[in-house]
Amino acid sequence: MSNRHSKTQWAKLKVLQSEMRGHKKSPTRLRFDIVGDIAIIKNAHGKTGLSWAQSILRNNKRVKVVLAQTGSVQGIFRLCKLKVVAGDNRMTTIHRENKCLFHIDLGTMHFSPRLVHERRLIAKSVGFWEAVLNMFGGAGTFSIEIAYKNPSVTVFNIDINPDAIRMCLRNVLANNIRNRVIAVLADAKEAASIVFLNSVDRVLLPLPEKSCEYFSVAVSALKRKGVIQYYDFIQTTKEESPLEKAVVKIKGLINGKNMSVREGRIVKSVGPRRYLVSFELYKGEEREDVS
Repeated sequence: MSNRHSKTQWAKLKVLQSEMRGHKKSPTRLRFDIVGDIAIIKNAHGKTGLSWAQSILRNNKRVKVVLAQTGSVQGIFRLCKLKVVAGDNRMTTIHRENKCLFHIDLGTMHFSPRLVHERRLIAKSVGFWEAVLNMFGGAGTFSIEIAYKNPSVTVFNIDINPDAIRMCLRNVLANNIRNRVIAVLADAKEAASIVFLNSVDRVLLPLPEKSCEYFSVAVSALKRKGVIQYYDFIQTTKEESPLEKAVVKIKGLINGKNMSVREGRIVKSVGPRRYLVSFELYKGEEREDVS
């Protein structure tokens, strides 16, 4: 499958509203995510959702399943409520991006295809021979792309979801990177504070909802010098800058921890004036802070 598909974070399709009962005969735009050969649509109910799903199948030969998201991400495993609307009755697929292959089960684990560019950036930023700790690794997408791009590194992929860890092991074998990604079934806080204390060069915190809660533990896992890849959701007003507001919050977190802030970016918009941001936070190095 061509990698150009993975470069598109979401797909657009013109759907004739004449196919939907009660709508005007004018084209509209339907947004949907694609994971492997599965399309995921939102706000699709009843006959309208079925009409959208059937139209997606007709117009996209590589799509074999259409799922409808019926609820938000919830629970300790961060699962979306999904149901099959059209096509094959399954939620498993093979997803390809950045030259890597991933077995994904959307019914038992969280995965976002919209982070394809972010995963590529992180993989490029990791240096030779680094030991990397991914505290919320899931099926191993960040971890495997790092190891694939950097053959000298070792990545420890922690997750509390046994289904995600089983899939991570499968993905490690599928990408021929055995011994470079180590899948760990554990609570990230316990593992980082006991098993990985002062032992890694870089920590990833790719779960924005938990980054603040797990930040001190992430710092404790770093060697004397190291990097934390920090993610957070930032809500702003019309006058506020997401990055500037994030820096204020982060400086409160790193106060007294011999750390500095560098290289912040907006990863994506997740709602009205609500953003996912990413920052590199350096421990034990004299670097100029982001102002």
